[in-house]
Amino acid sequence: MRARQFFVMAAIALLVACDARAPATQSTASSAAAVPTRHGKTVSADLTGYNHTDKTIAAFYVDGQWGGNITPGSGGGSFVCCISLPVPWHEGTEVTVSWEDHELKTQSRKVVVPRYSDRGGGITVHFLRDGQIKVFVGMTVLGHPDYPLKGKEAELRPGVPLDIHN
Repeated sequence: MRARQFFVMAAIALLVACDARAPATQSTASSAAAVPTRHGKTVSADLTGYNHTDKTIAAFYVDGQWGGNITPGSGGGSFVCCISLPVPWHEGTEVTVSWEDHELKTQSRKVVVPRYSDRGGGITVHFLRDGQIKVFVGMTVLGHPDYPLKGKEAELRPGVPLDIHN
């Protein structure tokens, strides 16, 4: 019953978020342009997540924007719009990542965002096996040679190297 309530609430949240979005003419991460605000300029970034752990992430959020749920050893299959990021990037840029774990307990953590270009790109959240959460902004994806997460840390399942060609 609780899982059903969760999925109904998630569907409602998604519908509300879609309804609240700006008109379709707004830039997306693939063609993002800096947008002036009263606090400076921002760029929009599509959101996706990867779960490198062996437990389900029932739901995750970045600065309040829902990113979906992620089963163990998976992610990257879809994107949600949008997170606003300051441009230019500055030291101390961070986002708040919140998530519901496999027991539906809510947790939250501030995560520093490494340097990104003024063009933005997608924002990717990685829930790592050692408990860390890493966030990257850019135009490449996990497994690409230029992606910042590499080696064993990038493996979605321990001992199974990434193969983006399959």
